[in-house]
Amino acid sequence: MQKNLAHEAAMEFINGLAMAVLDKEGIYTFVSDGWEKYTGFKAEEVLGRRVWDIIPETFAGEVLRTGKPVVGKPVWRRNIPAFTTYFPRFTPDGSVDGVFLYVIVNGMSDARQLMEQVHVLSSELEYYKRELSRERGAKYGLDSIIGTSEAILGMKDKISQAARSSSTVLIEGETGCGKELIAHAIHSMSPRRTCNFVRVNCSAIPAELMESEFFGYAAGAFTGASRNGKTGRFALADGGSIFLDEINLMTPVMQPKFLRVLQEMEIDPVGGDKSVPVDVRVIAASSVPLDQLVEAGQFRSDLYFRLSIVRIIAPPLRDHREDIPLLVEDFIRKLNSQLGMSIEGVSPAIMEILLQYDWPGNIRELRNAVESAMNVAESPVLQEKDFLQLITRMRARGRCVPRGESSYSLKAAKRILEKELVRDALCAAGGNRVKTAELLGISRNVLYEKLFRYNLK
Repeated sequence: MQKNLAHEAAMEFINGLAMAVLDKEGIYTFVSDGWEKYTGFKAEEVLGRRVWDIIPETFAGEVLRTGKPVVGKPVWRRNIPAFTTYFPRFTPDGSVDGVFLYVIVNGMSDARQLMEQVHVLSSELEYYKRELSRERGAKYGLDSIIGTSEAILGMKDKISQAARSSSTVLIEGETGCGKELIAHAIHSMSPRRTCNFVRVNCSAIPAELMESEFFGYAAGAFTGASRNGKTGRFALADGGSIFLDEINLMTPVMQPKFLRVLQEMEIDPVGGDKSVPVDVRVIAASSVPLDQLVEAGQFRSDLYFRLSIVRIIAPPLRDHREDIPLLVEDFIRKLNSQLGMSIEGVSPAIMEILLQYDWPGNIRELRNAVESAMNVAESPVLQEKDFLQLITRMRARGRCVPRGESSYSLKAAKRILEKELVRDALCAAGGNRVKTAELLGISRNVLYEKLFRYNLK
């Protein structure tokens, strides 16, 4: 009854208002009394028919296709000027389920003024949504995941599928594979993208503080507690998503409490006297396969099954090495901006080295290697000498690292070593040439020859 009174009040406020509702196929499911005056069709002639069969110039198809409103479109029908506004209708999972539209037929000056106000308000609403998303939402989208390999493209497809759902997601992969990037992308593509995206590293919270950090606490819940209480991470994420990184390190005491949150969608603040409902999409990540922890008795199987409704595997870098050139290019571009540099790329010899390495630290290790090289580079193109730290690690791991052709010359290596030995012996002898010759086990004449050859004093 209240809804009907509200509709009547709205129609009295706006002269000549006609309203209609379309389903996702564009079929009329409701028309108001003013519809016949505007279109010339009675309700029984309209209901059950597609809108474009009756009004070919309609914008309803565009709204159904894009999911975006169309505001204040001027149209003429039966020689009557009018403004039509279309709003998409959504299902709980965010897909377009139909269109609500209204037409202002009479009072054109009032209508124009109203439409201008609606347009301004809509623009402001979109602006504040973007600002809120930028401030509290995900920082990265699907385009932030670099790569064209089969492994990355397959993973992107799974991310897109997960974004359309509201089920819990478990992201598994080695350290440095970009699991948090995947979580950001899922949230930024989901219907919750304008709401909070709360990130929590389970390994960074002391065990004794986990419950109050996640669920909050009531005023005076314990000694030293704030008199105003504290809002927990789940409450902060209400309406949005919460990303639980390193879920594999969650304590056994907290695991059943998390399971209850996932099952009941309500939290119990520490010291509180009642449960608080929350609407949160949980995205968890683990650097260790959780099924292995379940088999070892270190993780609850029921919690694992509840978390892994949607499961995404982040591939290690060694399984998609063909993406390394694109990743290096992207890192250099971003680091140039951050560091105020103008590095153009890496030499072919270095790219060959990068493609051969196993990258145990995955994408994070590659980025760190590029940044380290950029900080010591003396030319626009990164060379082997700029990656000495990486090359040293590779050789320590028993990897064969290619050298430049001139670096394989034994004669050249012998000359370098000989020069260093003569210089060190001369220094140890305090510049005394007789003593230097004795240290090296050579005659003074041979020493003089080598000092001249290597320009040593």
